[in-house]
Amino acid sequence: MKKISKLGFLLFLFAISTGLQAQFAITNPAEFEKNEGVLLVWDYAPSRDSITANIARITQTAGLVWIVYYPGAAPADTSQIRNYLYSKGVSPLNLSFIPGWTETLWIRDYGPFTAYASFGGGLQRYVIDAGYSQYNRPKDDSVPAQLANYWNLPLQTLGLEVEGGNLIFDGLGRGFGSKRIWAQNPDLTPTQISSLLCEKFNLGDFIFLDNLNFSGGGIWKHVDMFMKVIDYETIMVSSYPEHLPDYAVIEANVGLLANLSNYFGKPYNIIRIPAPPKANGSWATTENDEMRTYTNAFIINNTVIVPSYNLPEWDLQAKSIYEHAMPGYRIEMVDAQMLTILGGAIHCVTKEVPSPHFNRIIHSKITGVQPYNDVFVVPCQSASDTLVEQMWLYYKVNQQTQYNKVPVQLICPVHLGLIENLQPNDTVQYYLELVSSTDTITYPGAAPDGGFTFWFDPVGIQEPLNEADGLSVFPNPAKSMVVLSGSNMIEGGKVRIHSASGLLVNECNASGEQMILSLDLQPGVYIISINSPHGNSATKLVIEKQ
Repeated sequence: MKKISKLGFLLFLFAISTGLQAQFAITNPAEFEKNEGVLLVWDYAPSRDSITANIARITQTAGLVWIVYYPGAAPADTSQIRNYLYSKGVSPLNLSFIPGWTETLWIRDYGPFTAYASFGGGLQRYVIDAGYSQYNRPKDDSVPAQLANYWNLPLQTLGLEVEGGNLIFDGLGRGFGSKRIWAQNPDLTPTQISSLLCEKFNLGDFIFLDNLNFSGGGIWKHVDMFMKVIDYETIMVSSYPEHLPDYAVIEANVGLLANLSNYFGKPYNIIRIPAPPKANGSWATTENDEMRTYTNAFIINNTVIVPSYNLPEWDLQAKSIYEHAMPGYRIEMVDAQMLTILGGAIHCVTKEVPSPHFNRIIHSKITGVQPYNDVFVVPCQSASDTLVEQMWLYYKVNQQTQYNKVPVQLICPVHLGLIENLQPNDTVQYYLELVSSTDTITYPGAAPDGGFTFWFDPVGIQEPLNEADGLSVFPNPAKSMVVLSGSNMIEGGKVRIHSASGLLVNECNASGEQMILSLDLQPGVYIISINSPHGNSATKLVIEKQ
């Protein structure tokens, strides 16, 4: 009776404190959720065919690969394409071809939005066709209808002109796009455009971000060129040198995003990732210049494909930021130099196709330092187009190599998993699994190779010590490498790291508004501070076990 009483009390507390709500009409998936595979277009361009081949090779171990080939002047026989792919390491595994009339390889922009809806029965996939008539590419514009017909899926029109690279979703009721959508639909007011997007994609709201007009990439001004939603709570955003004309614009966008509350009633976690320069070391300052980006990446189940640019220092830094932000995911890089000169990158030439059946785990991840409790509660929700048979919580403590498996109590509206008998010095890694009659999924998608990690604060520090935006540190928690940034990070400043007991363990000079530190510290809680002519700031830094 004691455990039942405790569960009931904890259920009540979490239901009112986490903002979790019952969900009945989840129809629009996020890219990072479970996908069946990816759509690519064969471009018949030797300078870009290798990019398509590399994406296919990496993706086919994480999902299906459909390559749309042109059945017109090009041979309908795909043997030539197959032979080329095989020569680049692609295998026949999970590889299929679809005949389709296309004009360009930018399937992200004109391809189908695939969501779930009920058409008289249970949830099923259907295609949303957004307008793409402003570019005089009628074949590209017809691709959603072609694929809906090929797959025998219902088709609905969006009623707006908008490209797929300018629509990003967090999976739990919010969408993002740039204000260029307003200019593309001059007969509608911004409010009408927002209402239509919310209606068609089942959103609670839609956020319009300011255009980046001088960072290159052409007229499109898509949000996927400078931001990426990597889970329900986390947004990765490019950072640019302060002297560039769009610096103030992107910082204002970051400020807007940081002030939003996500589905769980918390601020989004904003991760900054430096945008790389062009080959000559400069960044774009005009609309039609080359815009290089690491946010224009593609997530397919447990794998992330990130653009690279033959800039080892920048590319490795970007890969490290993704690895820290998405533990356990396979992070692969594909050279995108032949795409950015045309205004796009990896995300622009890929289009995910969600799984045939809808299944979702809704969970606000628990990471970093937590207040100690010997019984730790992991709340979550489930959503499925069929019966959820069981949910499981997998966890391991400290140096355990095997996960413990405990059932999640499917109480409504909030399910509960319990980790018991924890000690104050424990570090816990966990993930969740949903088993339905149609599929088995995990959250995060990289599990069991990656999970969420938390531990207990040994010195009672509960809140960060940030002074405004004078100093930020990422990742936090970290293992060995951190990126420091902020308004106080200027040359002449002094960076110091103290242990929780006050011992100075590291000291160096600041080298600019952003710098990378490689640390050799024992796991624990530290205070990292910056003293500069612009002010003094400090924040808590947590070093986790390697």
